[in-house]
Amino acid sequence: MRVNEWILMRVLLTVTTWDAVQLEQQLTETGFSVTAVDDAESVLDALNLLGRPIAVVETNVPGIDWHALVKTLRQKHRAMSIFVFNSFQCAEDQVRALEMGADDVLNANMSADELAARLRAVLVRRAGYASPNVSVGPLQMRLAEKRVFWGTNQLALSPAEYRILETMCLASPKTMRRDALMAELYGIEEGCEPRTINTFLSNLRGRLTAAGAPNDIIETKRGEGYRLVNVDDPVDVHGVGAVSASHAA
Repeated sequence: MRVNEWILMRVLLTVTTWDAVQLEQQLTETGFSVTAVDDAESVLDALNLLGRPIAVVETNVPGIDWHALVKTLRQKHRAMSIFVFNSFQCAEDQVRALEMGADDVLNANMSADELAARLRAVLVRRAGYASPNVSVGPLQMRLAEKRVFWGTNQLALSPAEYRILETMCLASPKTMRRDALMAELYGIEEGCEPRTINTFLSNLRGRLTAAGAPNDIIETKRGEGYRLVNVDDPVDVHGVGAVSASHAA
């Protein structure tokens, strides 16, 4: 199963070698959004804008010892998915990476499918799930199929709406900053108008409430961001028609 049938998540990748350039291409081709940086300082700066991406660090990042960078990332972002790209395929580096707090170690000999499978497996586990079926109360996201349900009602979402909901669902019950949602959709290179996120969220709320969710399922926390509310009450779906799915591209 290709990763573009799975979770679409932003990857923050150091790109300082030809192998890393190829890794960037593989991840992009299989559906991940990649923000590439070329030194350790840029990694830390980008994190302030991106929120909680998947971080992939090469073992030969200029400007800092990669061990120190991985250790710093883990100390500052305990819940973030961190990978080390073992540029020299050194067994000692692989062991050291895991000891420093990396979730997994990648190398240039891995196929695109294996790379993607390793990233998505860690991402789902980090979100607290053992399988790609994620639920927040009656809201269910079948990540492998890219289908969303409220109770038994299936929602039709645009690619952007799906991505926002997926990001918020995996982060729940934490609040997502507006700029983090914008960065997830557009990266730090493109950017977008803040009002664009308002439109996406308004449309998303409308689709959820049409399927039976309460109006406040997406909570706006003034000055903080947005949070997906866990509604544990049973869902009454009688009289609410199922909505045909439109898979996010």
